[in-house]
This record gives sequence, structure tokens and C-alpha cells, in this order.
Amino acid sequence: MMEESLEKKISKLDGDIEALRRAKYYLSNKEEINEIIDVLNKERQIYSDEIYLWDGKAYTECLKVVLELVNKELGKDEQIELLEVIKEQHGRKSPNVSKKSYGLNAWLKYLDVECQWINNEDSEWSTLIITGFTPRIQN
Repeated sequence: MMEESLEKKISKLDGDIEALRRAKYYLSNKEEINEIIDVLNKERQIYSDEIYLWDGKAYTECLKVVLELVNKELGKDEQIELLEVIKEQHGRKSPNVSKKSYGLNAWLKYLDVECQWINNEDSEWSTLIITGFTPRIQN
């Protein structure tokens, strides 16, 4: 993934910011901690802006793929392939780098794709049926 290093930086900053927020409750130098948190948040925002910069183009490319799959039953292999296409288009493994979810369902929600998951008793892998999507308005 081309943005993997940015993902790692953002995750690390998220952890550092959270640790500082917890430390504020136990330490007396709250003002200084707040200043450091502000600096880290600004740095995080720069990385976030960069990582999400091409999401509009990636969204359009992913929708082209999704449209071809509407109302088709997708098994394990097709789901894995779809996930790889989506991650490749976005250049990262997670739709929201601040959250730890990075599976197909998380990506489909991020892309506003409407779908149905059907449990297979024969398999541990559910079947996916993409039923549609809610298009985003892009300027």
C-alpha cells in the first residue's frame, strides 16, 4: 500500500495523543500537555489530509467495480478480490485510519455500498450480495 507509512504515523500519533489525554488526569502540568496535544493534532491533520487526498478518484474507480457486482452472489474468493481492489485504489488498508476495522464490510460502509450478508451453514464464510449504493455528491 502506498500510504501504509502514513497510516502508521497517524496510528502512532493517535496513540500518543490518547496517552497524553490520560496523563493529564494524573499530572499537574496540564497546560504544557495541552500544547503538546495541539502540536500532535496539527501534525496528524497534515498526514490525514495527505492520506485522504485522492479518495474522490478512488471512490469513483471503486464504484465502477461495485456496479458490475450488483445483485451477484459473491463468495470468499470474489470478496477477497473486491477487498484488494478497494484497498489498492485507496492506497491503504483501512477506510478510517483512526479505527481498527479494515475488512470488506468496513470498506463497503465507507463507500456507502448497500449490501446483504447471507450466512452459509456449510461454510464459515458468508455470501455477499451488493444491492446498490448511495452516491456521494462530488464537486
